[in-house]
This record gives sequence, C-alpha cells and structure tokens, in this order.
Amino acid sequence: MLFSRKFFLIFLSLVAFLLSSFSLSNEEERKEIKIESITAESISNDEKGNLLLEGKVFITTNLLTFSTDKALFNQSEGVIELFGNVEVKSEKVKLNSSEVLANLNRQTLSVKQADINSNDSVFSNAQEFLLKTSGDVELVNASVTSCSKEDPVWVISTKRITYLADKNNAVIRGIRLRIKNVPVFFWPYVRTAVGNEKISGFLTPGIHQTNDGIDISLPYYLNLAPNYDLVLTPRHITNRGSGIASSFRYLSRKLEGEINLSGISSDEVYQEETGRNDSRWNISWKNNTTLYQNLYSFINFQSTSDAYFFRDIGNNQFGETRTSYLPRKFGLTWNSSFLKIDINVNRYQILNPFSFEEYRSMPSVTVQSFQSKGGLSISFFANRTKFELEETNPLRDSYKHIERTYFEPEISFRKHFGSSQILIATGTTYTNHNLNSKKTSQSFPWIEMKYNLFLDKYQGNSHTSLLPTFKYVYVKKEETKQNYLVDSRIISLDYSTLFQRNRFVGFDRVTKSNKVILGLERVSRSITNLSYSSLSIGQAFYINKETDYLNPLIYRNRSPLIAEFKIELGRNLRSKGLMEWDEKSKKINLASLGFVYKKNEQKRIEVKSIYRRKDPNSVYIPWIDRESPTNHSEVLVQWSLSKSVNLFGRWQKDQERNKSNDILFGFEYSNCCLKWGLMHRKWIDEDYFSWQSNYPSAFEALYQGLDPSRQRDNTYLFFELKNLGRLGKKISTALSSTKLE
Repeated sequence: MLFSRKFFLIFLSLVAFLLSSFSLSNEEERKEIKIESITAESISNDEKGNLLLEGKVFITTNLLTFSTDKALFNQSEGVIELFGNVEVKSEKVKLNSSEVLANLNRQTLSVKQADINSNDSVFSNAQEFLLKTSGDVELVNASVTSCSKEDPVWVISTKRITYLADKNNAVIRGIRLRIKNVPVFFWPYVRTAVGNEKISGFLTPGIHQTNDGIDISLPYYLNLAPNYDLVLTPRHITNRGSGIASSFRYLSRKLEGEINLSGISSDEVYQEETGRNDSRWNISWKNNTTLYQNLYSFINFQSTSDAYFFRDIGNNQFGETRTSYLPRKFGLTWNSSFLKIDINVNRYQILNPFSFEEYRSMPSVTVQSFQSKGGLSISFFANRTKFELEETNPLRDSYKHIERTYFEPEISFRKHFGSSQILIATGTTYTNHNLNSKKTSQSFPWIEMKYNLFLDKYQGNSHTSLLPTFKYVYVKKEETKQNYLVDSRIISLDYSTLFQRNRFVGFDRVTKSNKVILGLERVSRSITNLSYSSLSIGQAFYINKETDYLNPLIYRNRSPLIAEFKIELGRNLRSKGLMEWDEKSKKINLASLGFVYKKNEQKRIEVKSIYRRKDPNSVYIPWIDRESPTNHSEVLVQWSLSKSVNLFGRWQKDQERNKSNDILFGFEYSNCCLKWGLMHRKWIDEDYFSWQSNYPSAFEALYQGLDPSRQRDNTYLFFELKNLGRLGKKISTALSSTKLE
C-alpha cells in the first residue's frame, strides 16, 4: 500500500479553510474583512448596546458567509458571537458548529465542535478550532474521512494540529488510522510544510505487493538548500533483502539535474538463480547546463550492476520499469537563429540477452541550417559520426568500426493559391563510409514536385473536403550493394509515408526513385452530431522498375495500394484502419483495425487487430520464426454493472500460432470511501535464464530453436482507501500496460 501525501496533509484541509477565508496579500498582510450585509427576522439591541440578531440570521462579508439561529454583534470591537445551528462558508469549505466567536478587527476565529465539509467529499471535525491574531491555528482532537459521516469505514484522527504562520508549516501530533474502529496505524509526530515551503522530514512510506513478497520503503527528505535537496530511502523486500535508494536534485541559474542511486546488498533470489552474491545497484545522472547564451550541454548517464536488475527490483509490482537498454549520452549544442551544431557521444548498456547491441557513436557531429523568405527556403544538414561495435551481429554482415559522413543541401519553393498549393524542391544526398581499409562514397541528386488541391463543400453545419495530391520524385543513384547498415530501417507504408522521397529512415541508404505518387483524401466533419470521417487512398507508380522490399528478387512497376480510414461518431465511438494491398501477389502486406467505444472511464470496449505478412526489417530480429507473419488481436472490456461494481478484462491472442498470449479478468467493488477487487492473469513472459545452463550464448540458443518464454499464472488482490492509499494496481494502469509484470 502506498499512502498518498494526503495521509499527513489531509488535516490541512481544516487549515485550508482558514487560508482560503483569511487569505494573505503579496505583502503578507491579511485582507481586511468587511461586512457587506446583515439580515435576520428580528434585529434589536441588548442592554450593552450589542446588536441582537434572531431567526434566520445571515451575515455576509467579502470573504465569509455566516448563518445561524442567533447572533450578537459588537460593532465597535468587530466581534460576532453565533449560537445554535451555525454555518460558516467560504468558496470551497463549509463549517458547521454550535458556537463560533469571530473577531473581525483582530481576524481571529474560535470554533467549538466544528464539522467541516470540503467539496462534499472530505468530512472533518475538531473539538476546538482556534485562529490566533498571529495567524497560527490550533486544532484539538481533529479527525477526517472521505466516507459518510454516519458510518465511516476509515477515520484518521489527531490529538493536536498546530499551524505556524511565520514558518508556513504544520506540526501534527498523535496520528491514528482506524478502520471500522480498529486501530491499524499510529504515528506520534509529523512536521510538514504547507504550500510550496519545504522542510526536512519523513515522506509517505510505501508498502508494495510484489512477486517477491512485501516491498517496504521509508523515504526521508533533506531540504539541504533552496536549490538542492536529497531523499534517502531505506528499502526491504522480504524474499530478496535490504537496500537503500537516494535521489539528489539540484537547480541553479545555469544548470539543473538529478542523480539517483539504488542498491541492494545481498539478493537471496538472484543468488539462487545465478550463484552470484554481489551487490546489485543502479545509478542514473541527468543534467542540463546552459554554458553561454546559445551554448548548451546535456548528460544522460544510466548504468546498472547486471542485466536483470530492472526485472527483479522495479519500482512497482507490474514491472513497468523493465527496459532492454540503458543510455549513456553526452551532448553539446550551439543554437542560433540560422545555425545549429550538435556534438553527441552515445553508448548503451544492453540488458536483454536476446537483443543485439547497437552501434556506439564516438562521437557524432551534426551541423544544420535553415533560412526562409517568402516561399523560398534553403537548408542543409551535415553529419559525421564514428561508430563502434563490441560484437558483430551473427545474423547479418556488420563491421566493428565505421566512419560515416552524410551531407544533404536542399532548396525549395512553395506557392499557395486560392484552392491549391505547389512545392518544388531539389538537392543532393552524399554519403561516405570508411570501413577500416574499405571506403565507399555515393552522391544522389534528387528533385521532387508536389501539388495539392483543396476542394471544400459547406452544407449547413457540415464541411466536406476533397484533397487530391500529385507528387513526382526523381532520385539518381548508382547501383551499389550495401551490406553495412548502422541506423537505416525500412519504414512501413501508410498514407503519409507513401509520399516520402526515401523509404528508409537513417543515413545509410537512399532509395533510387523515378516515380509518380497519386493520392486522394476525403474528410468530412459535422458540428451537429460531432462526427468526423476520413478516407485516404494512394499508390506510387514507378517509371523505372524498383526492387520489392519484401522480396529483393522481384522488380515491380508500382507500389502496394494504401488505404486508410478514420471514423468518429459523437463523443463515444471511433474506429480506424489501414491496409497495404499488394496487387502483384494478390495478398495483404499489412493491415490493422481498431474499434473503441468509450462512454466514460468505467464503460469502454476496445478491439484491436494487426496483421503483417513479413517484417521488412527481419534481419534485426533474432527469433527463429522472424520470417513468419505477425497476426495479433486484442479485446479489452471495462464495464460498470452499477455505481459500485465494475467488471474488466483483456485478451491478447496470437492468431498465427492460435495461442493466447495474455488473459486478464477481474472485478472491482467501490463505494464512497474504499475500493477492492480481484484480478486473475495468465500470460506468457520472457525467460532470461533457462538458456544459460544448456547453451554457450543467447543467440546460439535462439538459433537452435529455444523459445525464451514461460507460462505465468497469478491472482492479485487490490484494496484502496480513497484519498489515503492503495494495495495493488489501478485498473486503468493494469489494462493499458503492455508488459504488466
């Protein structure tokens, strides 16, 4: 259970009543309270000259509204005494009592047996509520709950709360948490800041339910200076052991950053799995520095003791902190209105044994510029990078050392007409690779022209647009074989990427092109029923035949046909889809379909499906079935049967193998102050360890057909006291997480 910060600050809603009612100005002086009106059924004077108000008494000021059955008002001293059914209101808080004494001149307030209602969601009471002239506040025997006042499930009570106005912090003594009148937690003393002030002290403790038992942490905050602080967090995981984490933040006029360190001295579970008894740790340092007016630097350094640290010692029970690599980056940037220069060094620590190590840039220098006036634009982009690779990729040709130079100048002209637009651009792309003793260089002059037509039709509250697009692309390229690929990948076709000049991302490869691209998009909007629909269809026609990306032995005279649609009906229903149809093979290369119905956060249905006949970048996939089609579908349902009962479920299936990858279902019960429920999950998880005992390397295991996965089957309980804390995971997070554990 992770108690929210409200655990200690929820009592300050009582103080918030004071602060919102008797607010301070910028000069730290209180606003003057002025009476605007007084009404009552009977108004008279007593023997001392005080106004005696009886029957439906209403006193309105510029900050507060008082209502009661009976009141005395001493006009000379500014003192109001209210008796009976007293109610004091501010903008957000309502206070009820049987006796209130307010001194408007001294701005003090004394309340006996106060009941406070904040936005009809948090109910508080105090035996005595005293506002002093100094601005300090005393609350005696105060309690708070978000449940019903008549029969609360949980209540937090305190012996005394003292708000110190000059220090802008509060001292809370004798904190008790009771669930159904059973004491479950006690804390003798807390001192906490109010508003933006910071003081040293314990923060909210954390208790997590994990696969390795209970994960307990107790953070302590050190306010070292106004511009830097430190949090130290002792931590214990029952099945693994004890450790500590720290977080140091700093901020100055020229730099800001954060250093995080966490570790565990002796991990018992890890020792059983690997036989190692080493300390396990993780460190990260992120820093941004402004060196001069236009000169900046950044550091993003992350490292860990072993590849499985994030799998074992994540920050939550569902392991969403799992990652396949850690970056180690340094960058220097000079930026002006027309020129930008970047110098970067990128390295990575690979954590997934089944992932290839990426090239490290040591270093990379980029220079780019852009100038535009009217419709004429001139730009250039240049990059020189030295790459290093510790181990070559066994599934494709690769080099340990590569030096690459990339340069692309461009000039373009854009002209807008009343219902159309034309763009003409030309440039050249130059690449040079130095592979130890081998050097290659290539130059690719190119020109492209794009013409857009905008045809609009308005009818009542509806607007329909027809958007034909014509584009011609010519790229001259020499026929050379390139086996060295650092960062180039083939991008998937959709309506937007169909019009790109290059089918590759990255700087290694350029597509030879002499093609005409035709596209048509229809967009319709209706304000009356809040509907939207779009349909796009396009295809490229090659003047010179080009290689098929899925089969390099085939040449084709046109690209696959691309079609997309998107529909929104009202606020609740939407759908979208994409299809890449190969006319030559009469097959679908890629298709996706999604349907969403969402009435509110408690009622939604989502259906998703994706099919890919072959991954064009399969050379980067280590699995033995990398040439097989991808065919996955998912159904997600969250449906409230009543205000209190909510059902949910998710099903992910691999249609190609006719196998369910993830099945999750459960229910949640909720009322005014608590939530609880059960969730059962059966899924396939990655297995990082099984290959080690039988194979010399992870890739050898994959090559021989090892399936690095395992079946998991667990049942989870989650429980939440609203506005206080929870044990387990939120439903929304569980349903949206792609890797829950």
